[in-house]
Amino acid sequence: MSELTRGIAVSLLAIGLASSIALASGQARVSGTAVDTTGKAVAGATVTVTCPDAPTFKKVLEAEQDGSFKLLLLDATKAYIFRVQAPGYAPVEQEIKVGIGTMDNQFTFTLQSDREAVAAQQQQILEQPGYKQLEEARELVRAGQLDAARAKFSEAAAAVPDLAPAWAGLAEIDYRNGNHQSALENAKSCLANDDQYTGCLAIAANAAKELGDLEAHQAYMARYQELNPDDPTTLFNQAVEFLNALDDEHARPLLERCLAVDPSFPECLFQYAMVLLRSGDLEGAKSHLERYLEAAPDGPDAAAARETIKYL
Repeated sequence: MSELTRGIAVSLLAIGLASSIALASGQARVSGTAVDTTGKAVAGATVTVTCPDAPTFKKVLEAEQDGSFKLLLLDATKAYIFRVQAPGYAPVEQEIKVGIGTMDNQFTFTLQSDREAVAAQQQQILEQPGYKQLEEARELVRAGQLDAARAKFSEAAAAVPDLAPAWAGLAEIDYRNGNHQSALENAKSCLANDDQYTGCLAIAANAAKELGDLEAHQAYMARYQELNPDDPTTLFNQAVEFLNALDDEHARPLLERCLAVDPSFPECLFQYAMVLLRSGDLEGAKSHLERYLEAAPDGPDAAAARETIKYL
C-alpha cells in the first residue's frame, strides 16, 4: 500500500473512531439566544444549567452581547433545566432534552421585562373565576352603576369566599345606600379574611356608629387608628379627644400633623383655626378659616367660619 493510500485510510479510521467515541460518551451540543419580547437580543444574560438527575451538576454561563451562548453536554442521556435571567427581566426556565450526539440543538429564550411579567401575572389572575367578576364590578363602580356592580361583587364573593376585596365592595355600596346593617355584616366578612383591611375597618366603624353600637364603633376605630397612625381622620379623631377635654396644647400638634398630611382636610383646618384663635394668633386663625371655606364652602362649620372671619 502506498504512503498516500495508507495516510487516507488512517485519516478515515480516525474520523470513524472519533464519531464512535462521541456517540459512546453521550455528548451533545446546545446553543441558545436570549431575546426580549420584541426579538431584540438581551446582552449579558446569565444562563444557569442544572440537572434534576444529577443534583451536584451546575453550570453558569454568561451570554454574549448578542444574547447567544453555547454549551457542550457531556451526558446527553439526561434532561437539563436552563434558567436564563438578566437585570430588569423576569427569569425564564425551560427543560431541555436533546438527542445523543446531536450538535445543532438551538433554542430561543424569550424574557419578559419585569413590567410585562407583572402585567401578564395580573391578567392571568383576572381571568380566574371570582377575580374576573371583581374587576368587572370595579369598572361598574367607576361608571356609577352601583346596582350592577353589587351583583358582580356578590358573584365574586360566591366564587371565592375568602376574597376580601369583594366583601369590601359589597360593604361600601351598602353603606352608600344607607343599608348599614348589611354594610356591617359584609365588612365583618371582609375582616374575617383580612383583619388589616383598613377600608373595611372604616366601614365597620361608621356602620356600627349609625346602628348605635358605640362599643363596636370604638373597637373598630381603635384598630383602624392602630393601622393608620398618620391618616388625617385618625389624627383628627385623636385631636378631638383633647379638644373635648379643653386641652389645646396636646390637640395642636395632632392637628398640625393632620394638615401636613392633607393641607385641605376641612375638619383639621377649622379646629386648628379655633386653636389659633384661642391662642391669640388672629391672622393665623383667619387664614385657616379662609382655607376651610375654600375646601368645604358648604361644610357643617361654614357658617361659623364666615361669622368668625367678620370679626377678625
